[in-house]
Order: sequence, then C-alpha cells, then structure tokens
Amino acid sequence: MKTNFRKIASLVVISTFLFSCSNDPVIENNELSYLTSDKIEFGKYIANSIKSSNGISLFKDNKFKDQNEVLLTEVFNSLNIKNSEEFISPEIKKEGILECFVYNQEKMNLNFLNDLQILFVPIDDNVEKLEGVDINGNKITVNALTPSDKPMLFIDQHGKFEFQKNMKLFNEELKKRGLDYKLTNNVSSQSTAVDFNKIDSIKLSDVEEPWFKGNPEIYAIVFNFDKNFNDPSVPPLRVLQMPYIKKKDVLYTPEQPFVFWNEHTRNAATMIIMEEDSGFDYAAVINIVVQAIGTGVTLGTGDVVWTPFVVNTVTSVLDAIKGSWSQDSDDEIDQYYIIRKENVTQLKKGASNNASITYSFETL
Repeated sequence: MKTNFRKIASLVVISTFLFSCSNDPVIENNELSYLTSDKIEFGKYIANSIKSSNGISLFKDNKFKDQNEVLLTEVFNSLNIKNSEEFISPEIKKEGILECFVYNQEKMNLNFLNDLQILFVPIDDNVEKLEGVDINGNKITVNALTPSDKPMLFIDQHGKFEFQKNMKLFNEELKKRGLDYKLTNNVSSQSTAVDFNKIDSIKLSDVEEPWFKGNPEIYAIVFNFDKNFNDPSVPPLRVLQMPYIKKKDVLYTPEQPFVFWNEHTRNAATMIIMEEDSGFDYAAVINIVVQAIGTGVTLGTGDVVWTPFVVNTVTSVLDAIKGSWSQDSDDEIDQYYIIRKENVTQLKKGASNNASITYSFETL
C-alpha cells in the first residue's frame, strides 16, 4: 500500500513539474493569461538582473528617449550580464526579435527602483490588462486602458527590429517572384535619368497604436496598373518603410522617394499607408496582396473612369490584409488613390482624412 502511495505521489510531483515547465498560457482566477510560463521566468530574470546591479539608471540614456526601441541584447551587455541565452526558451526565440522600450523615462532612477515594472507587449491592441513582473519578480497585471504613472520597461517582439526583418523578407520574396520593380526595364539605354516623386512632408492625425505598444511601425504599399484596365496581370509592388513617423500630429519632412515613374506604365500611382501590428511574416502577405490586386482589376473590367477602378482594387487589397490575421491585423492609416507627376505644396489629405502629405516631382 505504501509502495503504491509513493508511486502515485511521485507521478503527481513529476506531472506538476512538467506542467510548470510547459509553454502553455497561465490560467489564474479562471482568466487566460497571454503570458506563457517561460516568459514569466524570463521576466523574473530581467527583473533580478536590473535589481542586483541597480541598473534602472541605464534607461535614462538618450537612446531610450521618446520610447525608442533598443535591442534587449544591448541592455544585457550594458548591465554586464552573461549567459542570458540560457533564459530565453526556443519558443520565445521563435516569436521574434527581443527588443525593449521604456515608458515614463523621467522616473528611471534609483528613487523609483521599487516601482519599476517589466511588462510584455501583447499582440492584441484591445487587451484590457497588461502582464509582466515587478522588480521583485512577482507576476503582476496592469490596466491597459489607462496610461500608468509608474516607470515601465516593455519587452516587445513585434516592434521596430522585427518589422525591419519582415520588410526585408517581403522585398526579397518580391524579387524572387519577379514582382519587384526593375528600374532598368523602362529606362532607355541612352539615358540614365530617373523621374520620381518624393514625400516632402507628412503628418498623421492618428497612428492607430495604443500607449503600451510604443512607437508605430508605418509602411506604405505603392503600386500601379497595366496599360489595359481589363488585364488582370499583377503589376510590380513597392513596399516602403516610414520609420521616422513616431507620433501623431507631428509634421515630418523626410524627402523620401516613393514613386519612380520609370517603373510605371501610367502617369498615376496608388499608395496605401498602413501601421504594422501583427508581427506576421510578410513574405506570406505577397500572395494576399497579389490576389487582391487581381480581384480589383477584375472588378474594374469595363470601367472607363480611373477612380472607381482604383477604389475597387484598394478595397480588395485592404479587405484581404485585414482578413489575413486572426488576432491583430495591420491597421489601415490612409489611401491615396491617385498620385500624379506633379508638385503638391499644400498638405493633401488622403481618402480617410488621416494622413496629410506634400510631395514633389524631380528628375535625376
């Protein structure tokens, strides 16, 4: 009897240990947590590293200013932390590049060390609670609906660096499939001149990003159509990052080229401005965009007016992108249905009245 009892007790201990080491979401008070057990342990490791070295002052550095994202490896190096890889599970590594940003930077000093919270950024914009640990490694939840007055270190895996990686993959995949712009195709061998439009200034009235997600990752999809409205063939695409946009209602002056007319078969282009949320592999999005543009062309068959044709196509692209993620699809910022070879010196609003841009035409 005692032997059987010991066996049963041993099985209970082993199963409990295996469960605690799993990567399943933690359930507390009948509520499903978005934090997995390995992330909680990783958060405890970060908290202990900061506490043991009085490292909170590190986050006063200018590189963390304005919620700028910094690679977590840089933080570990600055704190002289070694063997940090041992605390990062394979599941965490798969999710994305580890980076961080601070909130309430003015309180990042020893006087507020006990108030410091280490929080993990959720994928979903609409969560009501944020999750993480305090400086002592205790699991905590924070109200996501109201900005906090406490110093916070956010750990993010769907931020600037992951976004840049995905944009690179996106453009590499475009080249692989022959869907990228080939600048030399439409340029005479006798001339090296390049005609292009550049964004001189841009302002967004809303960046579609909640306070706990830091700076937005803004990008644009620029495309044109074949000479024949009825041709369902897919034109090349250009995907542009706009990393300089960090806040709403701020006028930025990037002088960023965005339409290269040598690549276009018509003297008009279309641009959709988006905010990245999902951390989705954008190489897979190409199929969605390509199919949607083809659908838009089909819907435009017989139209002799440019604008309805373009509206149909843009609607198809946006519907496809929004329908491609289950949790948190990319946010639509604005659309410019028709961009021409011209100088626009007064701020021009997009169709959704969110973006305002000026742009100019140049030849180099």
